[in-house]
Amino acid sequence: MKFDKDIVMAVVICAVVLFGWEPFCRSMGWMPAAPAKGSAQTAPQAAKTAPAVRASAPAAPAQKTKVSAPGKPAAAPAAPVVKLPPVEIRNGDMIYRLSPVTGSIDAITLVKYKNANQTAPVVLERTSGSEQGALSLRGAAPWRLEKIVDARAAERKYTLTRLMSAPAGERFVVTQTWELAETGYASKFRAVLSNPGTKAISLPGTVLCGADLPPWQVVSGDKVRIPSHRMDFLTASGSYADIKADKKDSGFFVNPPPQVRWVSLGNKYFTAILESAAPFVLHQSRIFLNDGKPYPVISAGAALGDIELAGGESRSFEFSYYSGPKIIADLDKFDPSTGRVMHLAWGPLDYLARLLLWILVKFHGLLGSYGWSIVLLTVVVRAVFYPLTARGNASMRKMQIVQPQLKEIREKYKSNPQLMNTKMMELYRKEGVNPFGGCLPILLQIPVFFALYATLDGAVELRQVPFLWCKDLAAADTVAKIPLYFFDLPVNPLVLAMTALMVIQQHMTPMSMDPVQKKMMALMPIVMLFMLYDLPSGLTLYWTVSNFFSIIQLKLQQKSREKESQSAPAGTGGAK
Repeated sequence: MKFDKDIVMAVVICAVVLFGWEPFCRSMGWMPAAPAKGSAQTAPQAAKTAPAVRASAPAAPAQKTKVSAPGKPAAAPAAPVVKLPPVEIRNGDMIYRLSPVTGSIDAITLVKYKNANQTAPVVLERTSGSEQGALSLRGAAPWRLEKIVDARAAERKYTLTRLMSAPAGERFVVTQTWELAETGYASKFRAVLSNPGTKAISLPGTVLCGADLPPWQVVSGDKVRIPSHRMDFLTASGSYADIKADKKDSGFFVNPPPQVRWVSLGNKYFTAILESAAPFVLHQSRIFLNDGKPYPVISAGAALGDIELAGGESRSFEFSYYSGPKIIADLDKFDPSTGRVMHLAWGPLDYLARLLLWILVKFHGLLGSYGWSIVLLTVVVRAVFYPLTARGNASMRKMQIVQPQLKEIREKYKSNPQLMNTKMMELYRKEGVNPFGGCLPILLQIPVFFALYATLDGAVELRQVPFLWCKDLAAADTVAKIPLYFFDLPVNPLVLAMTALMVIQQHMTPMSMDPVQKKMMALMPIVMLFMLYDLPSGLTLYWTVSNFFSIIQLKLQQKSREKESQSAPAGTGGAK
């Protein structure tokens, strides 16, 4: 490859992108800010969830703005009259930490998922400034706790009965029950509001708080390329909607609030879903916190409305709740309609991406390794597209053969473009050449490639899963770092192997291009190297294996042509 001025300039631009990408991501809030040098905060501490820090040190008013639905002012939690330690219930996958005073889930620990540094489990804690903890009740005006009547805890179940009073002095009893499934991330919630007196009471603006959810990079400390932070819901009429968390108020808040079957809060890997057999009115809320760059923390629940209770009357409400990773099998078990919250890809590609993820999980069940499952998935995809790629390579080879004749036509008829095009089409028909034959197979593979990219980039199953020298298939396969003056350059073997195989594949692929196009194609591996250098290793593993099989395919086709040429009688044009 000749390194002329254009190529040198392209390499310089790519280097700037490579060195500047990580600082750019930090400035955009796509990954946690690095601690300052000399700071007492260690890397593992920096990776802990931001909400835990904010809970003990609330942000200043200038840094935190609370936004709630118009006409629904947020109610401050009632001042507790007693202090009781939190209660924990658990199964093998998660731990609920419940507050007897507020009657809410203050934290959910995902036992099997670690933070970015793998020093502690991921904990979803109540965000400082949020309306109230998950699966709790509140009124339009604060309720006051009079006393705890009864509290019964088992390993997976907790029942809490509290005597409460409304601002006007009416007393009522709230009984709440949280019960975890034996395994997995689902739970059942039941709330009973009772009037122990003889006079009717009114509880205006009653709301069941679902949960609040920050972006995944804030929760876990992960480096996230595509945050996918949003709210989804399925209405009682069966229509589906999703809203990005950072939209303006007019785009985020739905007015009037719809009747929904379920509502979900989701980030890259995690989702919290509130569902009820009886449709409920959607309640939305959102706050903005600032960790160098403002980011939204969204919350959703059920607006139960004004509850009127006659003397001795009770009202009960039952909900199902999912709080865990975006795993198709778990979501289908909870409710098959919630699979749409995966958001692996855009539009119709999302269905293809979910199918590919389902296949990948099935391969893992056979092989016991997600790394080898990616290799097998790559082989299957290459095998499916083998006829198309073979046809495309053959078409490009034919185009290469007729290039001298095309050049002669261009020179001869350059003053008459219309006649030149006519002569070129006649040549194509005579030689059986389709000028677009080499492009169409590639175009047909592009949707599958993007779906695969989305699958491997968004699958929580690959997070922190090692393979060979890769420590994490959802992160770059860095094996060492070269210290530079202002940047530690990571050494990522897979992306280097991918680039080398791309160069080999280019030299083996028959191409018919003008000098400018050839120069652009020669630059492509260099551009890909710089632009995709920090790609998750699951993706670079797929791409590397795919390039390897492309080279094998080209080699097999070359041998087939050689055999055809040797077996063809002299003068029959076997070279074609």
